Amino acid sequence: MLPAAPPRTAPVPLGDGVHLLDLDFQGFAGAVAAYLVRDGDDAVLVETGPGSSQRALVAGLAAVGVSPAELTGVVVTHIHLDHAGGAGSLLADAPRARFYVHPAGAPHMVDPSKLIRSATRIYGADMDRLWGAFAPVPAERIVTLADGDAIPVGRRRVVAYHTPGHAVHHVALHDPDTGDVYTGDVAGVRLGAMRYVRPPTPPPDIDLDAWQRSVHVLRACAPRRLLLTHFGPFADASWHLDDLLCRLHHWAGWIEGRLETAADAGDALVADLEARAAAEVRRAGGDAHVVAGYELATPAHMTVTGIARWVANRDAVR
Repeated sequence: MLPAAPPRTAPVPLGDGVHLLDLDFQGFAGAVAAYLVRDGDDAVLVETGPGSSQRALVAGLAAVGVSPAELTGVVVTHIHLDHAGGAGSLLADAPRARFYVHPAGAPHMVDPSKLIRSATRIYGADMDRLWGAFAPVPAERIVTLADGDAIPVGRRRVVAYHTPGHAVHHVALHDPDTGDVYTGDVAGVRLGAMRYVRPPTPPPDIDLDAWQRSVHVLRACAPRRLLLTHFGPFADASWHLDDLLCRLHHWAGWIEGRLETAADAGDALVADLEARAAAEVRRAGGDAHVVAGYELATPAHMTVTGIARWVANRDAVR
C-alpha cells in the first residue's frame, strides 16, 4: 500500500456524504478529481485517476478517514488513463470493493495491454511520467453496468447511464437523492470558477451525434450539480451544457475546415488551436495558469486528432 502522507490539496466536503479529492495530477491542483460517496456502511469511489496520482488519491482518502480497505465500490466513468489507470493498483488494497465499469471497457481493464500500446504510440517516452503503472483488474472483481443499472451506496442507489460521444465506454452517474450527476468527460472540462467549458475530443471514439444525445440524457436528470472529473461541482447545469455543445460543434467545424484546406494541417493546426483556446480562456477571465490547466486536462493535439478521426469515420460511411 502506498503511504498516506497529508494531501497537497485538502479534500473538499460537498455535502450529502460526498467529498471531492484532488489528485494533484502532474503537480497541478484542480485538474483531475475523484469523488468519495459515503452512506451507511458503504464507501464508493468515483474515478481512480491515473497510476501516477495514486499517492495523492490514498492521501485524500486518508484525510477523510477512509482507507482503501474500507472501500465497498470503485466506479470509473470510462477507461481512459486519467480516469481509470490506477484502478488495478487501488483494488489490490481494497479487497471489499467491487469494480463498476461499462461493458465495453471491462475487457481492457482485465487486460490493458492494447490500451497501453495505443497510449504509448501517442505519449512515447512520457508515458510513465504522465500515467504511471496500469495494473490489470481481476475479472472476478468486475461488475459491468448496463444502461440504467443502479450502484448501491448505503440507502441510496446511484444510477449509471450510457453516455457515449467522448468514448463508447462512457457512463455518467446520477444520484436521484441528491440531484448530483458525476459526469466523467461527457460534460467537458471546466476549471476553477471559469465560465468556460472545453470539449475533450481525443481519439478514437469521438461521435458528435452520440455526444449530443448523451447531453440530452444529462439534462433529463435535471441535475442540481454537475460533478466534473475535470474539475469540481457546478450548479449552472443548463448554461454549462449549452456552452459545451456550442464549443464542441464550433471547434469541430473549424478543425474540419482546416483539414479540408490546409496542406500543413498537422502541427500548424494544433498550434493554431492551442493559441485559439488560450485566447478564449483569457477572454473568459483566465490567466496563464488556467490556460496551462486546460491544456493539461485536454491537450490541443488530442482535440485535433480526435476530430480528424471523427471526420474520416463519418465520411467513410457516407
